Amino acid sequence: MARKIPSLLGLALTGLLKAHGWTAKELAAKAGVSPSAMSSYESGDLTRERLEELAALMELGPEEVERAVFAASLLLPPPPPRTPVDPTAEEWRVIQRAAAMAGRDVADRVRDDLLREAREEKAALALQEGEELYERLKPYSGSARRDLIEGAPDYQHWGLAVHLCRRSEKAAADKPPVALELADLAVCVARHVPDVDGWRDRLAGWCTAFLANAQKAANDVPRAADTFAEALRLWDKGKDEAGLLSAAYLLDMEASLRRAQGLFPKALELHDRARKLARPEEIGIILLNKGVTFQENGNLEAALETFETAAQVIDERQPRLRLALRYNQAASAWRLGKVEEAGSLVKEVQQLAEGLRNDVDLIKVVWLRGNIAAKLGKRQEGLEVLEQVRRAFVERKLPYDYALASLDVALLYMEGGYFGEIKDLAQEILKIFKAQGVHREAIAAVILFQEAAAGERITAAFVRRLQDYLSNARTNAKLHFEE
Repeated sequence: MARKIPSLLGLALTGLLKAHGWTAKELAAKAGVSPSAMSSYESGDLTRERLEELAALMELGPEEVERAVFAASLLLPPPPPRTPVDPTAEEWRVIQRAAAMAGRDVADRVRDDLLREAREEKAALALQEGEELYERLKPYSGSARRDLIEGAPDYQHWGLAVHLCRRSEKAAADKPPVALELADLAVCVARHVPDVDGWRDRLAGWCTAFLANAQKAANDVPRAADTFAEALRLWDKGKDEAGLLSAAYLLDMEASLRRAQGLFPKALELHDRARKLARPEEIGIILLNKGVTFQENGNLEAALETFETAAQVIDERQPRLRLALRYNQAASAWRLGKVEEAGSLVKEVQQLAEGLRNDVDLIKVVWLRGNIAAKLGKRQEGLEVLEQVRRAFVERKLPYDYALASLDVALLYMEGGYFGEIKDLAQEILKIFKAQGVHREAIAAVILFQEAAAGERITAAFVRRLQDYLSNARTNAKLHFEE
């Protein structure tokens, strides 16, 4: 006895019922027809229009119907031969299998592309909403902001958490207290977002990393290290299937922390791992940070080489990164004695700093120009410019930058044998360090400088070692100066 084969549409209806947990009896009741009528539908007494009507009763749209019809077409047995050269039943099975595999591959690619596009569109919208929510939060005090986040679901938004992290990172360069406040608020938001398959922990880990970055900027490296350990714990515990948060960026932030701890090999390893995972738009900042790590470790040739690679991907559309890149390139070139190269770079640095209108950036440009002038033999001009820079850093309560600029002046004084002036510089640095609460290890280093100056035992090598030490000691209170 021949088996009765359902029609394509009938088989599609059966597939929809099974896939979405409906019984034929339930759908018959919903459609207002008898069970026997539903049975005839499944057997094939059905039009495409009627199939879509029944699907709508199950709250399914035409797209679900289309998929069901396609799936059913792969399940039906091969048709009987209609010509002398039609495939055999076995050949039809091979054809159907190939068609099924091809259909699946195409469907997977299309599905993945559309899913990625949908996620990207929703992510961009969420970040825009986060920025708008921050603008609504701005008028409130710190405690009121926290109350709103904890009590109003509208503010429990991952886009707001990410926007707060971005603002914290931007503020860290010259406003560490603001950076701390913003990052702490981001962590608060992250802890209140709706959780989806580990998303809350992953987001909290991300925001906690920015809190560690702000603590590092505030010269509390030991605390930052503890905070970053918690960030990594939460990150590893959580999940982010959509890839909304960058693992490469997290690794690069950790590299900057290890650099501040003086762990240069570890920092370089992390930079390299970050670059392998980086999105195209992240490569420039990772290379820039790696160059700074080389620079602070004293490997200026490697720093310049890395900065040159970074210059190929950091363009005029990223003025803040471009400024940092060109400034560090010029500084490394100057320290290597490549004065003409440094001088040509300073012109672009000046233009970028003026465009961004950040007064600390402008002061640092003037600082670099003063050093270059001195290297070019314009010693008096260099001294006058560096004196302006020293005063500007004192006014802005930037003791480490003040000390570093003062040590540049000390090197110029040494060339002229002005040891009395160097003694005065040492006393001024010590006075400012004590007044502005600089940590005791840095103060101890300046005292050694003062004693060496008083005994006229000071050397250029000593001054440069002290400069390298103070550059690193600003973020590491436990770092000891080796005389």
